[in-house]
Amino acid sequence: MRVALVTFATAVMVLRAVVFTEARSPILIVPGLTASQLYKKGPLGWRGLWLGLKLCLNVNSALKDLSLVFNPATGRYQNQPGVDIRTSGFGDTCKTEYLFADPIEQGCGKQRPIIPYFYTMVKYFVEQYPQYYKRGVTIRAAPYDWRLAQDQLQASGYYSSVQSLIEIMYRDGGNAKVTIVAHSMGGPVSLFFLNNVVTQQWKDTYINAFIPLSGAWSGGNFALAAVISGGINASGIQHHPLFPSLRKYCHGLPPLALRNAARTFPSVSTLLPKPSVWGKTVLVKTPNRCYTANDYEALFADMNHPLGFEMYTSTSIINEGFPAPNVPVFCFYGTNIPTPETFTYDSGFPNTVPQVMYGDGDNTVNLLSSEVCLDWANQQAQKFRFKTFPGVSHGEMVSNESVLRAIETILLLRQ
Repeated sequence: MRVALVTFATAVMVLRAVVFTEARSPILIVPGLTASQLYKKGPLGWRGLWLGLKLCLNVNSALKDLSLVFNPATGRYQNQPGVDIRTSGFGDTCKTEYLFADPIEQGCGKQRPIIPYFYTMVKYFVEQYPQYYKRGVTIRAAPYDWRLAQDQLQASGYYSSVQSLIEIMYRDGGNAKVTIVAHSMGGPVSLFFLNNVVTQQWKDTYINAFIPLSGAWSGGNFALAAVISGGINASGIQHHPLFPSLRKYCHGLPPLALRNAARTFPSVSTLLPKPSVWGKTVLVKTPNRCYTANDYEALFADMNHPLGFEMYTSTSIINEGFPAPNVPVFCFYGTNIPTPETFTYDSGFPNTVPQVMYGDGDNTVNLLSSEVCLDWANQQAQKFRFKTFPGVSHGEMVSNESVLRAIETILLLRQ
């Protein structure tokens, strides 16, 4: 039973009197939804699209460029005709430390960057352990095209690159096993890699630990509001791990334009609340009916987006059942923050802002979704620990001092 699980705090209590001086595990960062910079190829070369100046200056054009085209006959996705988009910064940390894709004066590790993301974490370990942690050597990142679901990432070669990168980090780190630190959707993205791409022998050789931060195992109910109405308020960007920071730089992002783009991303389909977790809980209410996670076909039809159900069914088997990764796991997540759970729409559904009923979570990922990892304690022989961080929000999980110190303790132990 979950109440019998050993918490992370209990597990490290015996270590409180020990002074650690030597780091022993390279860090691979796997970012979350919308947290990898995307570039579009144009006449002047590759320029930042997400997050870039074009998004702020011409949001409708930028979101159209970002939108994907789904072929239900093949189940494949492709960019808009004539649009070429790629990620940047694979194997480095600079493009994951901050999230503004156009050239800026603020550089990697030099001063506080625009829209910081993993900046504080990387800075912490590089400065605490300068002899071991070096950007691009023993602390790296694996950004990806966050529009895609895991199966499309695999087809694109992303996971093969991740496997090769981990093997390089292992050697560069003195034959030390690598710790994967994944945030939000980076958790399910990493889980797919561990369960579907590499062998158990490979994991035993190269993986020190898997540390998901606010893992969106059963998605987040915010994803429902994103595909229905583009968000839960008039700005369309509230209650998203990155949108509050984005709002400071880009004003007037229209929720329906955001919705139209989000509806084309298979990644968002994977983040819809799972029936196995939410069961018969009502998640959406309209004047005509209520919808649970078992009612997506009707929901998509009623919001005039029947193709959405085909996209959902094509991705619903990804991480189905949330199998344990069979590596040492330290599952960290925030709690005790009001998190959108149920959305009530008026007669303007699906084009109006809903009323929101809140539940427990980290303000983005609901507690029920975060707790999915607790079942792994009884599914794998490898070590499993968890720790909750009351009052620490979704975005703060990558920079909060208590979280960083908890990660630090894991990195200094041999698993």
